[in-house]
Amino acid sequence: MSSSVTKAFQMVELLAASPPTGASLAELSNGLGMPKSTAHRYLSSLVALGLAERDGSDHFHLGTRIIELAGTYLARSDLRSESRALMEELAALTAETVHLAVPSAGEVVYIAKVESIHPIRMYSHIGARLPMYCTALGKAILPFLLEERRERALAGPLRSRTEHTIVDPGVMRAELERVRLQGFAVDDEENEIGVCCVGAPIFDYTTDVVGALSVSGPMSRMSRERCVELGPVVRESALRVSHRMGYPE
Repeated sequence: MSSSVTKAFQMVELLAASPPTGASLAELSNGLGMPKSTAHRYLSSLVALGLAERDGSDHFHLGTRIIELAGTYLARSDLRSESRALMEELAALTAETVHLAVPSAGEVVYIAKVESIHPIRMYSHIGARLPMYCTALGKAILPFLLEERRERALAGPLRSRTEHTIVDPGVMRAELERVRLQGFAVDDEENEIGVCCVGAPIFDYTTDVVGALSVSGPMSRMSRERCVELGPVVRESALRVSHRMGYPE
């Protein structure tokens, strides 16, 4: 790969992870381990392309061009467009937040969301990335990935996000086999304390798993029992999306 392209992309990632106040030139050069002069050269190019912006306090932020590119991708996403009506239907039925996510290198990325009608709801945003092993969306996808991809996703240490996170590889594999058999996964405060989710996989016309749907909410409304009760409902909604994507079964 081109080292220049890689470094420019790493800078974009640093800008994305920066606080709302942005990042200074020194912070970015330190974060990338490069001289300030080199970091400034990359930033100048990113600013010229609209991928970064500089504010009055000499801090840098992501540029609006990023939004345009992301919007173009999302607008063309067949999965997103085919899921929208069913997501709204599922949100109306459950009165909870519904997410659509796709797998990406051991993580899931939110690409669509329908908010709960309740004032107390799950905080999340489009573009957020979370580990597969501790989320209902990820655990719904993992059993159906090709073995090589699944093992890569589980290869690193399973770090605790909460006291409920499954970190034992043997226990995780047993959990994924249960998910494979029942067709849905439950996140019982494994990613975030006080939040429970249930998710189910989505397949395309090649029978590959391409994403997952989930219903999420606070434990006061979404207990583990409630998640298990909603499992078949979410599974059916995900299957309907799969059929829209050409899934033959």
